[in-house]
Amino acid sequence: MTLLQPIGGNDTAMHVEPERFQLFAAPEIAASPYWQAGVCFLPKCGKRFEPARDWQLYCCKKCEHLGASEFRKWGSKMALPMLLHRQGKYDRDDAGVMALTKAARTYVGQVQTSWLESRKLRANQGEAK
Repeated sequence: MTLLQPIGGNDTAMHVEPERFQLFAAPEIAASPYWQAGVCFLPKCGKRFEPARDWQLYCCKKCEHLGASEFRKWGSKMALPMLLHRQGKYDRDDAGVMALTKAARTYVGQVQTSWLESRKLRANQGEAK
């Protein structure tokens, strides 16, 4: 992850957000891409297309927007429990915090499994066309 640089007296404030995952894990993604080049990443579409860029995931703008919507939907389900898990991860004194942390971790795992199952189901429905 890119570390923040110290701010000088006349510098503008730095943003504290990390870079996108695609940049952070670029070497790993290059070694093991999570999509098939020239096949739309939207599960229900899966249409073959000629990519304009090596990293192009979707066949068209509509699929790209639907993909972003899918990420927002599932990401918003996981955001709060992921934050709660991180907040309480190292607490060993408060039984309530420890229980909440465990529930948050379990929930995130269940949502991830549901999302993957949903993608597989939609991909199979797309193949049936």
